[in-house]
Order: sequence, then structure tokens, then C-alpha cells
Amino acid sequence: MNAHDDDDLRIGVPTAGRATVAPTGVTSARLDPAPKNMEYRTTGSTVDPGVELRPGETELGRPPQVPADLSPLSPEDLAKLRLLDDEQAAKELAEAELLLTADPSGLGWLGWFGSPLAFAFLVGMAGVFGIFLFNQTVSLLNALAAQPEWAQYVGYSGLGLFGLCVVYAFLRFLFLYLRLRENRQLRVRGVAELSRRTRLRWLASAKSAEARGQIETYLQTFPMTTQKERKVLHGLGITDELQARLVVVRAELLDHDKFASTEQWFAHFRDQFQSQLDIAAESRVKYWASRIWVVTAVAPNAMVDSGATLFYTFSMLSDLCQIYNLRAGRTGTAVLLGRVFFNAYLAGQGTEWEKLAEDQYDQLFHEAMNVVGMGVSSNVVGKLLGKVGAKATTGYLNRVLLIRLGRYACRLLRPVTRD
Repeated sequence: MNAHDDDDLRIGVPTAGRATVAPTGVTSARLDPAPKNMEYRTTGSTVDPGVELRPGETELGRPPQVPADLSPLSPEDLAKLRLLDDEQAAKELAEAELLLTADPSGLGWLGWFGSPLAFAFLVGMAGVFGIFLFNQTVSLLNALAAQPEWAQYVGYSGLGLFGLCVVYAFLRFLFLYLRLRENRQLRVRGVAELSRRTRLRWLASAKSAEARGQIETYLQTFPMTTQKERKVLHGLGITDELQARLVVVRAELLDHDKFASTEQWFAHFRDQFQSQLDIAAESRVKYWASRIWVVTAVAPNAMVDSGATLFYTFSMLSDLCQIYNLRAGRTGTAVLLGRVFFNAYLAGQGTEWEKLAEDQYDQLFHEAMNVVGMGVSSNVVGKLLGKVGAKATTGYLNRVLLIRLGRYACRLLRPVTRD
């Protein structure tokens, strides 16, 4: 080894064709310099020798994996893919509708059977009440036929006038009901839940905008513009001050730049506009409930009880529909009318309830009179107080039933749920 070699070994500089060992003992290969005529090609960030790639080859060292039987999609395959996409979109749309739309009738858990059962209940109660009303009418006409002639004229005139009042209340309710728009109640909680669903976020914006547009249409068509409309609302218990407040809130809700989110907009509608209608509706329910209490407490027979219940119930429902300017859906309407006939039938059965309550009051007052030492007159006073107490009790039961029916109707007519 000559001096030149020693220098190469000591410094560790590679030379052509020889292997050297660096001072650290690591063996390194000494390669001859590349020929000056070799071409280099730059691909990306790497510099590779100039190698021509054949068609189908990649720089990864493996050809692309292509199925041997690959062929273009046929029209049948494209139709199947479109069908699958449509089914998925329909499922997501149904899920969004379920989150947004509420079922105020309370029969949503029955699914498809809810509406047929509601209509079956309506038909059944209408049939039972019709048979009961027919029997009571025949009994009343027979009782009038046994009276003197002047009493018959008075009785027939009073019965005809009473029947006209009931028919008028029903026709007024039917006329208003058919003119109003059907309510599609919305759930504010469902709007918030839909916006949190990542998978349905593409649908949340569209459905929320659709629901908001529905309520905006409701606000724009709410009847409190003309003097006649304001007078009607005033007669329903919505005072001029309350109407002025509703006008201000409506202007705020129709301003698209005032609210930061759809959830906030719905909450403002529910708390500032709809809540005022709820107050007026509750007041109207109690108004008619107080009158049915008095009338059914002094009514002479079961037919008058049933007729008065129908008159006050249809009058109350007409007022509630005017307050909310909406009508219930098909299932809700069937349940509502079924409960109307059920309440009227129970009111007609007040005689049995009166006898039971009268016996209890008679025994209670008789024992109380004996304690205070009223003697012989305790029987007369006890029976009188028992009779009055029984009539007042049955009238109060009719009041309770009417209030429950009115609050159920309000639940059906609200544009947005109160949850």
C-alpha cells in the first residue's frame, strides 16, 4: 500500500473500484464515478435514472390492480344505484320529519293504527250518543203529550228553540273549521336535535327553513289587520293592548336579520306570540266552563243536559279555532269530536250521578242536623241540601270535562309545541 492509498484510507474518500474502511471501522464501498454520458430524470422529489416506464407500470414497482372482468355499468346497474340513493334519501327525510313534526293527538305511539282507532272511537261514540238522544227525545215528547194544550205549546216551542241553538252552534263550528288551515305542529326541540345530527346536517338547514317559512306564512295571514278582524279578536278576549303587542312581535319575527339562529327564532315565536294566544284560549275555556256548570246544574232533565253540553262545547271549540286561526289534523279532529259526544253522553247520564250524590249528601246532612239537634226538620233540610248539592256536583263534573276538552283542543291547535 503506497502513500496515496494511505491517504485515501485515512480520509475515507471513496475511489473508483475499491472498498475502504473508515477510521471508525465502518466498511464503505468505493464506487467508480458514473459515466459522463448517463442521463438522469427527475420525478417529483426523487432523481431516478432515465428509465422509460411501460404503459400500465408505476413508480411504486407494481402495476395497477384492475379486475379482469371490469366493464362499464349497464342501465340496469345505474337504475339500481339510483334506487338505493333514493331509498337512503327517503329514510333521512322521514327521520327529519319525525324530529320536526309533533303529534299532539297523543296517538303517535300507535303508528298506523292511530288514525283508524280514532275514527272508530268517533263513530262508536256518535252512535251511542245518537241512540241515547233519540230515547230521551221520545221520552220528552211523550211527557209533553200528556200535558195540557198550553203547556204543550210552550214545551214544543222551547224544545224547538233549544234545538236550533244547538244546531247553530254546530254549523258555526263546522263553517269556521272548514275554512281554516290545518295545523302542522312543529317541535322546537326537534329543530335543535336535527341541527346536531352530523349525518342529517345537509337536511337540517332545508327543513328548518321550510318550517320557519310555514310559521311566517301563519304570521302573515293571522287576522288582525282590519278593524273587523280586531273586533272579532277583542270579542274572544284578546284586548287592544294584547293585539298591539302581537303586532310588534310579528314585525320582529318577520325581520330576517334580527335573530342569529332558527332555534332562537322559534323560541321567540313560542314565548312571545303563541303564549299570548294560550292565555286568551285558557280564559275562553274557563268562560264557557263556568256557564255549563250553571246550566247543567239547573237543567230539568238529561236531554237538556246533553244539548247544553253540545252547545257550549261547539261554541268553545269555535272560539279556540278563531284564536289560533288553525284547525286540527284528521286524527286530532276525530279524537276531539269523539270526546265531544262522550262528554255529552256523560252529561245525559247525570241523573244516575245525581241520585248517587244525593244519597251521600242526604246521609251527610241528616247526620249533621241530628248532631245540632234540629229534630224532625232535619229530614226535610237534609233532602233539600242533598238535592242542591247533587245538582251542583254534576254541574261541576261537566265543567271539569269541558275544561279538559278545551285544553286538549289547545294542544291540537298550537303551531309550536310548548316543550
